[in-house]
Amino acid sequence: MIRKLRFSKFIFILCVCSVSGSLFSEDGSQEKSSKPKEKTLQIKEENPKADLKKASDTKDEEEEEGFKKEELNPKKKDDLVIPIQFGFFIDGYYNASLNRPASKELLYTTQATRTNEYNINLAYLDAKVETDKYRGRFAVQYGTSVVANYSGEGTTGKTSNETSIRNMQEAYGGIRLGKSTWLDAGIYFGHLGYESWISHENFVYTRAFSLDYVPYYVSGARLSGKISDKVSYQLHLNNGYQVVTDNNKDISGGFRLEWNPLGNLMFRWNTFIGNEQPTTTPKETRYYNNFIAEWKPFQRLTLASSFDVAYQERASREDLVYTPEGPIYIRRDGTAFRQTYVGNLWLAYRFLPDWRIGVRLERYLDREQMIVVTNTKDGFQTSGATATLDYHPDPAILVRFTYQYRRSMDSIYPHENDTSKLDRMFIFSLSLKI
Repeated sequence: MIRKLRFSKFIFILCVCSVSGSLFSEDGSQEKSSKPKEKTLQIKEENPKADLKKASDTKDEEEEEGFKKEELNPKKKDDLVIPIQFGFFIDGYYNASLNRPASKELLYTTQATRTNEYNINLAYLDAKVETDKYRGRFAVQYGTSVVANYSGEGTTGKTSNETSIRNMQEAYGGIRLGKSTWLDAGIYFGHLGYESWISHENFVYTRAFSLDYVPYYVSGARLSGKISDKVSYQLHLNNGYQVVTDNNKDISGGFRLEWNPLGNLMFRWNTFIGNEQPTTTPKETRYYNNFIAEWKPFQRLTLASSFDVAYQERASREDLVYTPEGPIYIRRDGTAFRQTYVGNLWLAYRFLPDWRIGVRLERYLDREQMIVVTNTKDGFQTSGATATLDYHPDPAILVRFTYQYRRSMDSIYPHENDTSKLDRMFIFSLSLKI
């Protein structure tokens, strides 16, 4: 009996232990299961940040891919924008000539040629572009100076003649070949002389003889660049001496060499070489040298000078000489070169912020009429002095008062119904350049 009681007691204890063990195991599993649930909730709470980070990372990757695509694509939006600049210029004048020629036309000049009337000397519209790879300019023009300047252009060509090209001031394109090297081709301004075709850029309103009788424009190709920081150059191959339509089968050329030893000092040497006779006449090669010096001792004062020496071969030993009885041919002992000498001095002084005075002295010697034909005994031997008073209230506006005096050895200047050795005039002009 006692054994049965002990055995039943033992069984009871085992049951109690088993029940309590199962209870404890359920509590433990609940605690263990509750901890993962908390972690799961924490992960769920942290997921929005992770999603945002993932989205931003994706966006950054897309932007990087976009940048890479833009880098690989050579045609960017900036490259498609061509920086074209448009501008215009108008120069009107009234020439009060004291000679009062009956024809109202002046000779031996290209500027302000109409007398005692108001007219347009030069007006143009232009478009130009310049980048680090290419450049160019196209300009159309009109005015009395245009007609006078292009009078030597050929008239026999069907597709290229005076009428077809005289209203085209410049039309050229250029490409960059190196750091400072450019190659341009087309119709562009000539490289000889100190003064410019655009009156707005000169100290004196009219032009020196040395400018009116060298090319204002040429047609061909130009190579330009820098040898050093102080030395630059230009090389030219052209159709001829101030012509677009060539009058012979020969190519002309020349160069420019410029030296700037100081910031306010400049020296320049320009040359031209070429045959200037038509194909139907014997060849006569012209050699033209133009030397220029410019000095600006201080900001308001500019001094400049130029000296030209030109030679031209004679086609034969016979030379045409003009006498009071008429022109005759004289046989020379040799075929020496004909010669021309030219000298100019310029002074410009800005005595007030809006006021400036410019003075030019000049001398032109072409006794054998190599360049300037007068059909007179002593040829073209002329001196002159010109003064211009400028009112310059704005860079775009220029009001000018000019007096010009010239005297020739022979009577060549129109004077009423006759000719005179003197040529005197007062000129009022107003120009606008945008």
